[in-house]
This record gives sequence, structure tokens and C-alpha cells, in this order.
Amino acid sequence: MAGQYTSLQAILRFSREIPKDMLRIIGRCFVAGLSFSLVVSMSAFAQQGDDTSRAIEQTRLQSEKAQQLKPVTENKAEKLAEKVETSGLVGGVARSGLYPWFGSILGGGGVSVGGGYRLRFGDSGVFNVMGAWSFQNYKMLQSGLEFPEFADRRVKVNLGVKWLDAPKVSFYGIGNKSSKDDKTSYLYRPTRVGPNVTVKVAKWFSVGGGAEYLNVQTGSGDEGTSIEQIFTPPTTPGLGQDVSYGVTRAFAAIDWRQSPFYTRRGGLYRAEFSNYRQGGSDDFNFRQLDLELQQYVPLLRENWVLVFRGLSSMTMTSGNSQVPYFMMPYLGSGETLRGFQNRRFRDRNMLLFQGEYRWTPSHFIDMALFVDTGKVAATRGDLNFDSMRTDGGIGIRFHGPKFMALRIDLAKSNEGYNLIFSTGLF
Repeated sequence: MAGQYTSLQAILRFSREIPKDMLRIIGRCFVAGLSFSLVVSMSAFAQQGDDTSRAIEQTRLQSEKAQQLKPVTENKAEKLAEKVETSGLVGGVARSGLYPWFGSILGGGGVSVGGGYRLRFGDSGVFNVMGAWSFQNYKMLQSGLEFPEFADRRVKVNLGVKWLDAPKVSFYGIGNKSSKDDKTSYLYRPTRVGPNVTVKVAKWFSVGGGAEYLNVQTGSGDEGTSIEQIFTPPTTPGLGQDVSYGVTRAFAAIDWRQSPFYTRRGGLYRAEFSNYRQGGSDDFNFRQLDLELQQYVPLLRENWVLVFRGLSSMTMTSGNSQVPYFMMPYLGSGETLRGFQNRRFRDRNMLLFQGEYRWTPSHFIDMALFVDTGKVAATRGDLNFDSMRTDGGIGIRFHGPKFMALRIDLAKSNEGYNLIFSTGLF
């Protein structure tokens, strides 16, 4: 409103400075234009009796105009957006063959580049294999097999394999009051393999689940102070240990966004329950419930959009079981608390709220003002609004009609500034 009020003042001030001679000229031009319009109208009214001649002339003019029309073509930006969407660089229906890739292997790993090979088969089946490397020396190999959808395209089954090597993941200690001065790093190397199934019950409603084998290796970090130099097993569950899990999960989701990769209206409401059973021991058995809500409220023909997101992760254990530090929910990244360093806070439970105001200065660019607030806690009862960590900032999004190509956010918190590059919606 302040900007609009300033613009109105400028217009009024400008109008008072217009010379009187110019006002008289404008007035005369207005009168002349009005007189001309009246003459044309009267002339047309006088000639309305000659219907046959007018019809012939109109047909001739339309024929000449049709010969001069050029086919509608996409501009260069639209062609580029289409190529990006089908290349495999971002989400979308991509073609078969080799493709480049960029994005993030894991939060905090920096910009990652790579490539892969995709083979489409059947009606909607896809085989994909990909490898990537980041400038922080993070590495990833993954392969997936999506079988053709069946049961009237309502059931989708896929099998995935993924290996990740992250040698310098940040760790600051456990709890909402951990200190940024206690920053350490550790090796995080998970391998996972297993099938998943999704059943589309209705247009916007789906359920599903899966099972996987998960093996996690940990060790000393390659950056700065290594984790074992400051923290000990009594205060850091799972320190110095590798674990293997049999994981089962189930989810339900209502998703009426335009696209999961970019949208200006709709919403996502999702709940997922996972059970982690350790092989050969019950020291680190736990269960986890993840809840997510996204809501997009368009204003003024979607030129302005209000975005709201809520996220919560809660873990549960039985007996003397614990949740390993490297499996705990966390906050502090390009997807959560953007004004804090990656994985700045972690504990057994997490709560996050985010809000954004987005506007569209051009067809493929969005600007945004945002605020994030959240906390981690040892118990679910402590997931309240006390001692919330908060940040805010401004961002720019480069996107196509159905995908996010690049998101850049500059966020400010009480621990300083943080610049984020990402391809995610948040």
C-alpha cells in the first residue's frame, strides 16, 4: 500500500505541473476525437441498408487477413522451459536417453552436478540410473525402476536403490539450545534398497507404503573438528556405531497442487508413519510420524500468492531403545530454517512453520518475502511455541510452468545471514 500511495502522489503532482496550454490541446484533441467518432457512427447508420455490398466486402477483407496470418509460435523462453522440463534436469515427463543433472545431493553439500541414463518403456514405465558429485566431495549413485501403471492407471510400483557418501555433515549437538560454536562434522554413508507402491484412490487422494533395507555407516568428519573430539556416546546416541534397519512405512496424502514441482494454487496434506527395526539388536529401534501441510492461496489472478507450510516429525521408542543422532529430525537448511546453517538443530522431535508472500514480475520469475519459525525438542510435549527459532528474508525463483529451475534465498537470523541455492519449492 505504501508503494501505491507514493505512486498516486507522484501522479497528482505531475498533473498539477502540466502547462495550461497543453491541457487546452488535450481538450481539443478529445473533442475532435469525439466528433470524429460521431461522424463515423452516423455514416455507418446511413449505410446499413446496403447489406449485400457490406457482406461481400467483409468476406473479401477476412480472406486477405487470413492469408497474412502467421502461425502462433513459442518464444525463446517458452522453448527453453520446455527443453528443461523434458531434459531430466528438473521434475517432469522426461525423454529417454542420456541427460545432465544438477541440484543437491544432501543439504549442506553444496551445488551438485551429474548425469544419468533414462529408458522409458511400456505405457508409463521408466528405468533410470544416475550419478552425481558435489563441490563438497559428496557423492551419490542411484537407480530406479518404475513399472507401468495398472488398474486404470491408479496403481504405481517402483523399486529403488541409492548409495550416498557425505564426508562432512554438520553436527552442533542435540537440543534447541545447542551452540553454533560447537560445530563438528561426521561421515554419513547410507545405502538403501526396496520397493514402494502408490494407490490413487481418487483424483487428489492417494495412499501407499513400502519396505526397504537401510544400512548407515558413520565415522569421523573431514571438515573442521570431527564429532568424536567434542561429543561422547552418553550425550550422543549412536556415536561411533553403524546400524542396519528393516524399514516399513505407510502414507496417505491429499494433493491438489498444479504440480509437485511448481504451483501457485492448491495444497498438500500428507501423513507418513515409519517403523525402523534394527537387525540383530533393539538398541536403536524407533518409530517416526511425519506430518506436512502446504497451502497456496492465489491473489489477483495468481500474480500474488500467499504460501503456508507446516511440518512436524515425532519419534517414539520402547524400553531402552534410542534414536541415533544421525537419524534424528533436524532444522536448519534450505528447506526448513533458512537463516541457520544446515542441520543446526536436531532432536527426537521437530516442529516448523513457514510463510511466504510471492509476486510475479515476469512470466518465469517469482520474488518472495518469507519467514520461518521452528524448534526441536526431546519430548512431544515440548513441541510448543516457547523458544522458537525464527528467521526471515527475501528470495527469487526461476521456474517454468510446472517446475522450479532454481531458488535463491537470502535469510537473516540471530546467528547471521545465510545464502541458499536450491531447486525445491521451499
